[in-house]
Amino acid sequence: MGLTNFPNGITSFGAPVVGGNRFSSPWATHYFVDYDHGSDDNPGKEPLTAKKTIQGAFNVAVGGDVIYVRPRVYTLGTGFARYAEDVVVALGGAGGSGVTATNANISLIGITPLGHPSDFLGVRWKLATATPLTVDAPCLHLENIGFFTEDATYAINLRCNGATRTQEGTTGFSIYNCAIKGDGKLYANGGNEIQIVNCRFQAKYDGTTGGIQLVGSANQCARTLIQNCEFIGGNSYNMATAPITTAAPQWDLLIRDSYFSIVTGTGVYIDIAGTSNTGLVANCYFGTADLSTTGIPGLIAGVSGVFAAGLYDDDGVDDLSS
Repeated sequence: MGLTNFPNGITSFGAPVVGGNRFSSPWATHYFVDYDHGSDDNPGKEPLTAKKTIQGAFNVAVGGDVIYVRPRVYTLGTGFARYAEDVVVALGGAGGSGVTATNANISLIGITPLGHPSDFLGVRWKLATATPLTVDAPCLHLENIGFFTEDATYAINLRCNGATRTQEGTTGFSIYNCAIKGDGKLYANGGNEIQIVNCRFQAKYDGTTGGIQLVGSANQCARTLIQNCEFIGGNSYNMATAPITTAAPQWDLLIRDSYFSIVTGTGVYIDIAGTSNTGLVANCYFGTADLSTTGIPGLIAGVSGVFAAGLYDDDGVDDLSS
């Protein structure tokens, strides 16, 4: 495959990166991952000397660097082969007040092959033993990656341990144009400015639901944005439980412009716990016959503190507003 140019002038092994101007930089060090042709003994700074594994690239990258991942070999009927590894993005500092996180602000971007209609059909990543991606460093950005997480502990585990500051993975995390399929959740123990944009969450083949779990605990979840996302069932099965669940407190939670397929079992789409929350759910569509009776317990102001407005079900009428 011939080399082409990224928008910032460096070379790729596939196609221009969607959003590369925003999450990449000509001042950054760029690393390349190519499982089928690379080696973790390589320096990784050119496509022809790429690392073999995603963890191999994270082991040498530091704050502000960009890692580009090439899809594996494509087979008709099954798609691209999968990266199968459990990766940890370490903090890079010793923790505690005033310590600099040397691995902050790394971008991990999957290459979308030329001619592909969807960013979801490129780099595919599954667990090796438990969780494909564990994040302790702040401000990690993910883009154009499909996660396969059947029987995973989590799909992505954003870890924060509060005052000790040896884990800051819930701070400034962003994920764009990605897909998570299976029962592994995007799990955040706390959070500050998490952004989940233009992503697809698909249940396991039997309907077991992964989705997003925001756990406040001692670490509040503040200013989480979930925008333009899809939450759908697995194969012919609907989602068994709510694809978005929280534990208090959630501060300024915003869920907007998203689509939710039919939920079986609990009949709940968004399960916001407790009463010490603030936020808004707006301009969302829910695939149910009557949202007002089957839909979203806890979203009316005065129950959870989260307002609901502009929500639509199968009849196209705004059934639930406050």
